Amino acid sequence: MAIKDVQIVPCRVTGPRGVVKSFLISGDDRLILVDTGFSDADADIIIDQIEKSGRKHEDLKLCVLTHRHGDHTGGLKKLKKTLKFKLMAHELDMPAIQKATGHEVDTVLKGGERIPDCGGIRVIHTPGHTHGSISLYIGKNRTLIAGDMVLSAGKHLVVSPAYLSDDPEQAEESVKKLIEMNLAIEKVLVGHGEDIFEGGAERLGKLLIARRTPDTA
Repeated sequence: MAIKDVQIVPCRVTGPRGVVKSFLISGDDRLILVDTGFSDADADIIIDQIEKSGRKHEDLKLCVLTHRHGDHTGGLKKLKKTLKFKLMAHELDMPAIQKATGHEVDTVLKGGERIPDCGGIRVIHTPGHTHGSISLYIGKNRTLIAGDMVLSAGKHLVVSPAYLSDDPEQAEESVKKLIEMNLAIEKVLVGHGEDIFEGGAERLGKLLIARRTPDTA
């Protein structure tokens, strides 16, 4: 599947986090969804975005969850009622996802995989925010879908705050590991806040020398 683009789908979340984003990766003959938003209303937004893009419901073949938190998995039940797709998540977050949503994870990830039917998407295990957090790297587009590994504060990236993380030290180690991979990253798409559309690798490189912002979510 040749990757055409990555569509950003803003979803609504009540409370201090404001907006959480899902992403639609568009290929020649199929769509891959990354995260499902917080609620049934978010699921409706995602379905509407699929229709507005001129795609059919059956074009969505796969959903990848970056981590177990409800603002990224809460729309799954509604989506499963309307659409037919396979579900992927990391093994360490899988039990919580299955318990919360009532849906089985079809493909269990460990990190290092390339997603079936789409060899250009690389799964990177980036624990810290949750133990099973993952990021996705799309080499062709030089795009990193970071989940909540990092967040943005204006034009700056910050490590997931300690009070939102299962393991704050591990969160910083994940960012360090990602930097050391020397990936050609231009865009960094984050679950919360403004996305970075240029100089993503440089922004990540500067991140660890900056102090984390505890009131950013």
